[in-house]
Amino acid sequence: MIVIGIDPSSIRTGYGVIEYRGRERRYVACGCITPGREQAFEDRLVYMFERLREIVIEQEPAEAAVESTFFGRDAAAAAKLGQARGVLILALRLAGTPIWHYSPAEVKRAITGHGQASKKQVQFVTAKLLGLSALPTPMDASDALAISLCHTFRSDVVPHDRSSGRSPEVDDLLRRMIRR
Repeated sequence: MIVIGIDPSSIRTGYGVIEYRGRERRYVACGCITPGREQAFEDRLVYMFERLREIVIEQEPAEAAVESTFFGRDAAAAAKLGQARGVLILALRLAGTPIWHYSPAEVKRAITGHGQASKKQVQFVTAKLLGLSALPTPMDASDALAISLCHTFRSDVVPHDRSSGRSPEVDDLLRRMIRR
């Protein structure tokens, strides 16, 4: 099954695509949708919609995982993020892709076992879980891969210990890292 993870932003949206079967996960692609900052905001939304639609047509994901909106103190930025997220969700929904939503803390907990992990920690563990020889970059793409992984850990296809919030794969990786 192909899963696409989306890390929404009105400036640079990360996407990460993985394939999984049971407990096996394989990196497929990642990158960023980056509309030009010189474009009007509405034109950036159109660009994001069209680019995600192209990626979905190319990758044919069976499921999508989108990071939930994080609300900060800047209401204008939160409004723009909400609009960008809405356009991305619309592109996925029009493609017929089922969508799940995960909070940033839930993604961090699923990947590292700690809901307050740093972005660098998430990036490092994501690379290890996918067997990558280099860290996935940029950070938005790495976050999107983590969102994809979180979804595979949270789905009913792969059971995991919901009490710890971690998947068995993360527990195995943590045990191997501690033994070194």
